[in-house]
Amino acid sequence: MHSLYEIETTIKRSSRAKGLSWGVSEEAGKAVRVLEQSEFQGLESFKRLVNLGLTKLNKLLDVDQSDTSNLCPIHFGIFFLDQSHNKDLHRTHNFKNINEPLLILPFLSKSAKNNLLYFNFKSSDLNFNISPGDIFFIDQNVVPKNLSDFSLTISTKRKNFYTQSSWDYLYKLSLETFVEETEEKKISGAGAGLTDND
Repeated sequence: MHSLYEIETTIKRSSRAKGLSWGVSEEAGKAVRVLEQSEFQGLESFKRLVNLGLTKLNKLLDVDQSDTSNLCPIHFGIFFLDQSHNKDLHRTHNFKNINEPLLILPFLSKSAKNNLLYFNFKSSDLNFNISPGDIFFIDQNVVPKNLSDFSLTISTKRKNFYTQSSWDYLYKLSLETFVEETEEKKISGAGAGLTDND
């Protein structure tokens, strides 16, 4: 078994050998390392991408660019890592096609943590959410090699995964821990009392 450092270095060097800049190659190495550390097939996914021809894939330079087919996941990920803090991008974006979408996950995850963002990825074959705390999959064992007609929504707002009635019930229950304030209770030690003993 190869170390994560060996994997990162090999990916970085092979990216450079295939025509990517050193900076982009370094990001590719880090992304594959994260995937392998998380027990995803990042190295296999990257090998398939290399076989497609890294310099033949389209770079995402602007979310509103006219051609969003045959997108490179490395450049796609770097774009959102660099730009997703921009509030003008906090909306839904539609794209035509991306190769090896598994490779975008480390970039979006890092961006979510750095900028406290939420990403919602939707296509007919794969849906996932990325929050500042974690990655959630419908089926984490099946990530298609290619996706068409997908959207990515960026938001600073966290979704509630609970009902208002659950909140009301638990909040009401939490109020039972409060002690009604009286002079007698202050003297007996409930609350902060009359003396400061910190």
